[in-house]
Amino acid sequence: MGNAMLGPMHELDRIARKISSKIGILVGGKDYVGMAGNRSESDIRGTYVPFVRAALKSPRLFASFRSHPHYRKILEHVSEEEGAAYLDWLRQHAPALLDRIDDFKINDRIGNPAVHDYSGIGSISPTTLRYIKVLADLQRLFGGNIGSRIAEIGCGYGGQLLVIDRAIPFDEYHVFDLPPVLELVSRYLECFTLNGSYDTYTLNRHSGDTDYDLVISNYAFSELPSGLQRKYVSKILSRARRGYLTMNSGLPTSSFTEDKLTQSELLALLPDAQIIPEEPNAARDNYILVWGHEPSNQAGTIAGH
Repeated sequence: MGNAMLGPMHELDRIARKISSKIGILVGGKDYVGMAGNRSESDIRGTYVPFVRAALKSPRLFASFRSHPHYRKILEHVSEEEGAAYLDWLRQHAPALLDRIDDFKINDRIGNPAVHDYSGIGSISPTTLRYIKVLADLQRLFGGNIGSRIAEIGCGYGGQLLVIDRAIPFDEYHVFDLPPVLELVSRYLECFTLNGSYDTYTLNRHSGDTDYDLVISNYAFSELPSGLQRKYVSKILSRARRGYLTMNSGLPTSSFTEDKLTQSELLALLPDAQIIPEEPNAARDNYILVWGHEPSNQAGTIAGH
């Protein structure tokens, strides 16, 4: 790995700081979607939603939103070293995906993310490498058969959808998030031509009568307050034949512990689910909650959990 982007990234940081000084004028301070006690970890700080709204209003800010410090506090914070760990994992477990790496680099064309030069594959953002790793897990656990109707809880800007769309066929992909974030997802995805289709929902705008072939979430479900988690279970997760949820809550020593369903409560609500390790492990007590997979394809359960 090299530092070919160091100079440009310094310039991006300078521009980001300059734009940051204007964001307060644009949005008028902190803003939230949910009321107190009903906010995700991303909403609880009061800065994520104002930034997203500002990026939607400003073409200049949208052009570099993925490298902006305000945004990277919530998303796009996978480090260069973590990207290298995902790449090593992919070389061992999914080399065929690396043969198609240029298909996935499309995810780095919008938003000016921080990219790094990795041996053998060139420049790519660590976040995109993480999305490819999740794609590899879906292929490995479900044999590439994820079905035709997919749901994703907490979708950032839509990068995971875009990466999956490049490799696995599906018909409908439903994304769930905060209203301004869903606008950002549409703005981002409409920059590309997808093989499948997508639609956007808040939890309140979804009737809960849709069956899904797969539901996924990269940490977002685990960062919701327990009341919202239970509602997602009843309306979305319990209606999904397959599931893949990367979790950073649920254990006493998880990254997030306040007002979150415990691992045992989740397993009681989702009796077909199993716990498998997160590999590479982004934090000590992270894990993946999975169901509907072929047992012979699972990565192994976590002993003692």
